[in-house]
Amino acid sequence: MTRMRRLSVCLLCWSRRRVQVVLRVRVRVERRDGKLSAVYSGVVGTGFSGRRPEILIPHGSIETLKLEEVSRPAPASKISGGGTAIPLVRYEGAVRVYVDAGDRVEGPVASDVLVSEAARYVLLNDRLVQGLKIVVIDPVEGLWCFRDELGRKVKKGL
Repeated sequence: MTRMRRLSVCLLCWSRRRVQVVLRVRVRVERRDGKLSAVYSGVVGTGFSGRRPEILIPHGSIETLKLEEVSRPAPASKISGGGTAIPLVRYEGAVRVYVDAGDRVEGPVASDVLVSEAARYVLLNDRLVQGLKIVVIDPVEGLWCFRDELGRKVKKGL
């Protein structure tokens, strides 16, 4: 194996390990009518931006929440970091999101739901993170706190 090939393989292994360590928090997603809810491990998506609070969920999760009962699905898309348009389905204002830190619950924040066939994880956008008063201290180590705890308390993600 050439030196360059070994370096590429090592970088790939390193990057795979590093990608697995992200900031995850426990979120409760409740339909806006309050009839159904589900608890997820949500990835705090620094860089996942939007004009409104949005939560991206895997396609299978819409069965659990029965989102069609509270909002009409509409086609949407997001541009990935690589510049590719990713097709999504948007349920506008369909849910209220809470973050459960164990010692405290923050929320609700009214949020749109984005659904993707390709999504494997629940992902919170920057506006939703802001609304939940989450401050990311170290995204790689999974350290965070609430805005009013800054400098006094550090929480470890899931």
